[in-house]
Amino acid sequence: MSFTNKTIDLGFVHMELSEHCVVAAVEEGILIELEHIAALHEVFAEYYSERKFGYIDNRINQYAINLNPELYNSRYPKMVGIAIVCYTENCIKNANFEKTFYNWPFGVFRSLEEAQQWIAKLIAEEEKKAGL
Repeated sequence: MSFTNKTIDLGFVHMELSEHCVVAAVEEGILIELEHIAALHEVFAEYYSERKFGYIDNRINQYAINLNPELYNSRYPKMVGIAIVCYTENCIKNANFEKTFYNWPFGVFRSLEEAQQWIAKLIAEEEKKAGL
C-alpha cells in the first residue's frame, strides 16, 4: 500500500506525515492535554492504521505538557517510539525529565536528522521482528 506524504495543521500542531514518520511542531504557548492527544490519535488512526511509525516532536516553540499519567500512558498501538528534537539546554533537561514518564522508546536529540535516523532504526527493528 503506497503512502502519500501529507501536511496537516490541527491548530495547536503542524504535522508533516511521511510513510513511517510524523514530524510535529506544537504551537507556541500551548498546554498539551488529553484532548490534544486524542486529536493526534485520530490522525494516526486515519494514516497509520496499517503501518508502524515514529513520532518526532520538533520543539521549535515553547509549550507545556500536562503531567497527567493518562497522557503519558496514551500510546497509539502502531507507534514505535517518540523522538524529541531540542534546540536549547533547557529543552533537553525538560525532555529528559519527560522521558522518565514513558515506558517505551523515547529519544532526545539535537537535530531532526538524528531523530529521523533513530526512528528509521526502530522501524527496521520492528520490520525484522515481523519478518518483513
